[in-house]
Amino acid sequence: MIVTALGLSSVGSALAEPEVDDLAKLNELTKQAQQLIETAQSVQLDLEKKVQLQADAERKHADDVAVLESTQAQLADYQGTVDKAAAAFYAGGRTDSVSAFFTAASPQRLIDELAFQRAITDQMSGQLKTFRNAKQRAEVAAAASAESAATAKEAADAAAAVRADLEKKQSEVEGQVRLVRATYYALPAAQQALLGPGGAIPTVGMSGLVPNARTLAAYIIATFPSVQSIGGVRADALPDHPSGHAIDIMIGSDMALGDAINADVQSQAERFGVSYTMWRVANHFNHVHVTVS
Repeated sequence: MIVTALGLSSVGSALAEPEVDDLAKLNELTKQAQQLIETAQSVQLDLEKKVQLQADAERKHADDVAVLESTQAQLADYQGTVDKAAAAFYAGGRTDSVSAFFTAASPQRLIDELAFQRAITDQMSGQLKTFRNAKQRAEVAAAASAESAATAKEAADAAAAVRADLEKKQSEVEGQVRLVRATYYALPAAQQALLGPGGAIPTVGMSGLVPNARTLAAYIIATFPSVQSIGGVRADALPDHPSGHAIDIMIGSDMALGDAINADVQSQAERFGVSYTMWRVANHFNHVHVTVS
C-alpha cells in the first residue's frame, strides 16, 4: 500500500498539538504539490502537441521551398529558351511577311523566308506559353512557401511559449516538493515512521494503476525516498498512462538517481512485469518512465 500525506486526518486526530497542525500543514502542502504536478502534466501534453504541429509545419515549409526552387529553376531554363528564340527570329533579318514579299530576291527566297518566319513564330508562341505557365507556377509556389513559413514560425512561437510555461510549472513543482520534504523531515521521528517514506513523496494518479504498477510505485517509494514525485494515470496520446500500465518517477536534475532507478527496475523486470523503461531519451531526462504488463 502506498502511503502519502493525503488522507492523514485520522492519524492526525490521534496526536496531540502541535503535531496535528504539522500533519495538516504537510497534508495541505502535498495537495498543492499534487495539483501543480497535474498542471505540469497537462502543460507537458500540450507541449507535445505543439511540438508535433511545429514539426508538421516545418516539413510543409521545406516541401514548399523545394517546389519553389524547382519551379524557379524551370523558369530560368524557359527564360533562356525564350531569349534564344527571340534572337533567332531577329537574326533572320525579317520581322513580317510584307517586308519579306518586297525584299525577297526570288520567289523561292520568299517562300523560304516565309516558312522560316512561320516556324520561328510557332516556336516563340509555344515557348512563351510554356514560360508563362512556369512563371505562374513559380508565383504560386512562392506564395505557398511564404504562407507555410509564416505558419511554421507561428507554430514554433507557440511551442516556445508552452515550453517556457512548462519550465515555470516544473520549477514551481520542485519548490513545492522541497516544502513537502522539509515539512516531513521536520516531524518527529515517530511520526515519520508512522507515515513512512511516502509522506515525503507526492503522488498523483495512483488509484487507477494496475497491480504491477502499484507494486512498483510502492517499491520505489520505499527504496528511493529522495524521489521528487511519482505520477501514474493521466491523459496521454499513448495508451500506457491512461490504461494504468505506466508510472513516471520524477527525479528532477539528479541524473545519478535516475540511472540508479532505471538500472534497478530493469534488473527486476520479471518481478514487476516491466515491459520497458524510458530514460535519458527525448522528454525523459527528468523522470524515469516505466511501463508494466
